[in-house]
Amino acid sequence: MKKLLQSLFVLMLLAGSAWAQNRTITGTVTDKADGKPIPGVTVRVQGSQGGAVTKENGSFSLIASADAKNLIISYIGYVNQTLPITSTNVYNVSLVSDDNTLSEIIVTGYTQTSKVRNVSAASVITNSQIANIPQPNFTTRLQGQAPGVNVLSGTGQPGSNASIRIRGSNSIGGSATPLYVIDGIAVDEATFSTMNPNDYESISILKDASATALYGSRGGNGVVVIKTRRGVAGKVKVGYNVQGGIDLRTQAKFDMMNSSQLLALQEQGRAGAGWTYSALNTASTIPAARRAVIRDSLSNINTNWDDIFFRDGKFQQHEVTASGGSEQTRFFSSFNYYDQEGIALRSNLNRYTMRLNVDHTSGKLTLGLQSNLGWSKSNFIESEAGVALANPFAAVYLALPWENPYGPDGRILTANNTTNGFRPFNPYTAANGVLADSRLGSNALDRLNNSTLKTDQIKSTVIANATYEIYDGLKLTTNLGLDYRQTVQERSIFPGSHAGVSVQNGNQGSYGNNVTRILNLTSTSGLTYAKSWGLHEINANALVEAIRNRESLFNYNGFGINPKLLNTPAGITAGTNTNSMIPTVGGSKTQYGFTSFIGLVNYTYNKKYTVQGTYRYDGSSKLPEQNRWHGFYSIGANWNIKQEDFLSQSNFLNTLILRASYGETATAQNQSNFGYLPTYGNVSYAGVSGIAPATPGNPNYDWEYTKGLNVGVDFAGWDNRLRVTTEVYRTNTKNNFINQQLSLTSGFGALSINAGSIRNTGVEANVSVDVLATKDFVWTLSANIAYNKNEITDLGQATEYPAGTSIIRVGLPKGSHYAVGYAGVDPATGDPLYFNVDPVTKESNGTTTNIYNGVTQSTAEWGTYEAPTSGGFGTSIRYKGFNLSTLFVFFQGFSMFNNESFFLSSQSQFSGYNQQTRMANAWTPTNTITNIARLGSSRQFSSFDIEDASFIRWRNLTLSYDVPQAWVAKTKIISGARIYAMGQNIGTWTKWSGFDPENSNNIAQFKYPAPRNFSLGLSVTF
Repeated sequence: MKKLLQSLFVLMLLAGSAWAQNRTITGTVTDKADGKPIPGVTVRVQGSQGGAVTKENGSFSLIASADAKNLIISYIGYVNQTLPITSTNVYNVSLVSDDNTLSEIIVTGYTQTSKVRNVSAASVITNSQIANIPQPNFTTRLQGQAPGVNVLSGTGQPGSNASIRIRGSNSIGGSATPLYVIDGIAVDEATFSTMNPNDYESISILKDASATALYGSRGGNGVVVIKTRRGVAGKVKVGYNVQGGIDLRTQAKFDMMNSSQLLALQEQGRAGAGWTYSALNTASTIPAARRAVIRDSLSNINTNWDDIFFRDGKFQQHEVTASGGSEQTRFFSSFNYYDQEGIALRSNLNRYTMRLNVDHTSGKLTLGLQSNLGWSKSNFIESEAGVALANPFAAVYLALPWENPYGPDGRILTANNTTNGFRPFNPYTAANGVLADSRLGSNALDRLNNSTLKTDQIKSTVIANATYEIYDGLKLTTNLGLDYRQTVQERSIFPGSHAGVSVQNGNQGSYGNNVTRILNLTSTSGLTYAKSWGLHEINANALVEAIRNRESLFNYNGFGINPKLLNTPAGITAGTNTNSMIPTVGGSKTQYGFTSFIGLVNYTYNKKYTVQGTYRYDGSSKLPEQNRWHGFYSIGANWNIKQEDFLSQSNFLNTLILRASYGETATAQNQSNFGYLPTYGNVSYAGVSGIAPATPGNPNYDWEYTKGLNVGVDFAGWDNRLRVTTEVYRTNTKNNFINQQLSLTSGFGALSINAGSIRNTGVEANVSVDVLATKDFVWTLSANIAYNKNEITDLGQATEYPAGTSIIRVGLPKGSHYAVGYAGVDPATGDPLYFNVDPVTKESNGTTTNIYNGVTQSTAEWGTYEAPTSGGFGTSIRYKGFNLSTLFVFFQGFSMFNNESFFLSSQSQFSGYNQQTRMANAWTPTNTITNIARLGSSRQFSSFDIEDASFIRWRNLTLSYDVPQAWVAKTKIISGARIYAMGQNIGTWTKWSGFDPENSNNIAQFKYPAPRNFSLGLSVTF
């Protein structure tokens, strides 16, 4: 016993001696700009794995050994600091805010990598770059933020998705839509209008195979990875953000004729009301005096259709957030209400979203929950982006200027409306001297007021994850996710309306629903390993992933609506064999599954050399057994040149990294669930139900495979004030789906086969520089640009085939226009002239003809609708509490077919539709030098309507002011306040003569243009 007590005494002395050699270091961490404490900052001794996290008041306390050299202070969103440990035990540190440090963290969905160890091409967009931009959908907010990421809003309809294309199109006939991942699970891209973009902490856009190979068969079009916001340990912080503004319609770049001008044009062309009431019409049976009175009356009517169909839109959003917790349990929650009223009557969006994210750490166990619930309701206009007379963006221009849509009692007078004895045009008829009218504008207005097109959507994501540290650096991890969407589209046409007359069995109206439910379940589990020792750092992942997707669709449409029971199925009349009102019913169910095995190793030696390899083995139910399983891989390397001895002492150079990667991915989004199988569908013959072949099936059905090479350089210098990233890449995609024409005797028109190949080659650059940088003043310039050359390299046994108004041809880019060349007007006859084509070169040979042949005369000399060059540039200025920033975006080198001018500038349709003022320059015997053919000649699809659509757009201007901390502290309630003002789509510079050059397809068809937006907001933290 005595010896045991002696031993314990010696151990206590040794422990006390060791403890005496340790020291307690304390201090605070604050924001250098405003002096506010920063909670959640990691403070550690260099070389140690542990450390401390600052509390709500910014304070920290940790134990350090006597020989500790440096203190490391790091926090996302601020410039990290390394401080030498001196004799003092108190360190008060001020961090400099820097959004660029957020972009140093690249989230891939499976891993999180620092930029110094990254081998892939990726762009990171932070919350501060997209927060509170008055667009409900985050996809639109990404425009101009990252090189090589083309974002085009297909429509200005509130809540609509933008089209995103990363590094060109990898598919000839399929979609270029990237894969979207939120907190580790893939989500349905059709639902972003029902999610709150302000909840996103960062968005990583993965562009090369080294990053996207982790997603294997789904990564071919690129991957957009979203990480949502998390709570920070400390006192609970409550924030309230309110924003409101107006939407203004942009002005068209063309002028329409007034009544006098259109009557004169019609008189010249001897058609329409202008000729019917012309004094020159000697064949008319209407007395000359009567014609003069009527024409004078029509000339003095100029209906302002803009004021009838459109309005100034408005929007508002209110958001409440709360975050905080202990070092063990942290949370972030938000509630957002968004309401937008579009510039077109009846178009609007209402949205409610809620989010709750919880993270809990207990020893070696870490648990997390990320949940979101959203509900949105959208109202749409009629026939948006379509050449249809019901589309208000078409009707407002095509309607005759002398048409008055309202009768004496204020009702809308349509072509079918004879209520109270009023005729469609006025009390007169053609027999007693007044031309009957088509009532184009009135019909469209009646349809807008007496029909509905609504969408209700519920969106929910629930993600649960757990990590347990089995051994030093070795962790067992699992991530379980649910993504659910229910969309209900409601369609009503009221009885007795103009549109209701066209519904089944006369003017009975209709009511229908289309219900879509999609459930996606994802499970990802496995082991991760992270370890640093000496000069070595390694990160490794071995995961198994299973995905199950189920989709159901049900629709019905009923007739004979009770006028007192509108917008409800209760108003539908029961169908019988005698009343011809039997409802139509349809639906479908489908599902698919993925199983994957994923491996990743990232190794760094001496902080200089990093190599990374990934492998994913995918199995998909969408493919036949012989093609069902396939492996996808990537290998990449990173050389941190700045760490080499010959550069380590450079005072100007801060970062110089060379990256290279190569790998293979595929595109699964372009496949149908059972495209490899011959399928059957429901049919009816002589009233008897049966089944019949629906699709032929393809036993060789496969993925579209993409192999890609990327080389990149990251550079920073001048105390990190100059930052440059450049990328050069090439991708080759094979097995592209193309339609092989089949003999009609087979019962099918075409078979989808894997036979095409397409190549993308490009270069990207992203540059930002802090021109001036002091404590109170920072001025930054930034710009990014990307050039992509797209080329179809193989079409199997074919060399070309037409695709609508485009041509798919080997050697040309996807989206190449295919049209007859317009050669002007024959001065002698006024006939339109067209170029003849050399059958060998397939190009115009310089000779012309007045005979039009779309089959033999079409050429591909008119460019492509996919812009090869795109980018953005802007500046930001920060002075004390004031921040001013602006962003311009540009798309260059592309053209579109202006189908709007096809109708608005038509020498063959001027009698029924209003026309642009340029039609006054149509050929006449005294006006022979013009490019507009004589009135009455045939209007054909030609290069006349293909225009340069390149544009530069002033996308955003933001001015904000952070109220000084000393002011808000006096309230003893508010801890921070920010006032801001924004402008969106402020101006556009373009040669395009249509509504809006920002279009996601090859043809402009009276789409809903993006409005100008101006807003004010206030953000308060308690």
